[in-house]
Amino acid sequence: MKKAVCLGIIVLIFCLAAPWARTAWPQGSLAYGAQEKKPEPTDPVYITMLFFKLAGKVPDFEFLARNTQEYRDAPQTYKPEVLDQQILDLKSNYSLITQQEPLVVETPVKLSKYSVVNKGFFVENFREDTFFPVKYHNQAYAIVPQGIMDKQWLKVTDPAVGKTIEDAAMKDEGKSLTMVLTLIPKYVDGSEPAVMDDEYYWLISVDVKSMALYAPDSPDRLWQSEDTSAEDARRRKLLNLRQ
Repeated sequence: MKKAVCLGIIVLIFCLAAPWARTAWPQGSLAYGAQEKKPEPTDPVYITMLFFKLAGKVPDFEFLARNTQEYRDAPQTYKPEVLDQQILDLKSNYSLITQQEPLVVETPVKLSKYSVVNKGFFVENFREDTFFPVKYHNQAYAIVPQGIMDKQWLKVTDPAVGKTIEDAAMKDEGKSLTMVLTLIPKYVDGSEPAVMDDEYYWLISVDVKSMALYAPDSPDRLWQSEDTSAEDARRRKLLNLRQ
């Protein structure tokens, strides 16, 4: 009896101490705008589970559990118990996944010079075919932002903020600024992967909710866009009415 109690306590400690338990899921800790410091990108395991959930499929929970850091780090004696707990946690989190929870991705960006007349920057490396790759073991997912070219212009009305952004971009020559995007999942294509950049990717379509800029290797935010989702929805509604 004592041995079983001790074993349970050890397993519980593993689960509570695990990075997965603290940072793997978007709820709360990745809620954009709730903190000044740079949020962490969404965990690839969550993105894998999201894809399966939106595709109406059930992932191999045991495979996912065996590849968690908690299971790999567990002493051999306790691996079966840790595996069981990880499977339970994965199943629980899978059941809670919704399209309302945003994804967070990071990407390097190159900006134009600040326009004093128009008050803003162009993101020079945004293209129609821009996507954000996420890989988990032998699977690759392409997070495809809809209407990304509409987000190419970054409005910065305060010239002082514009200068701060330019100075940060020039400080470390050769380094891009870091953009953090908050994305709302829309749908996935679970029928077959698509070929993009000579590689097979499972597609996850998303809307861009907001964007923020950070200096290279810095957690401090330089600029953040407004949430344009309401305006984008209004614009789409007007376009539909005219068709």
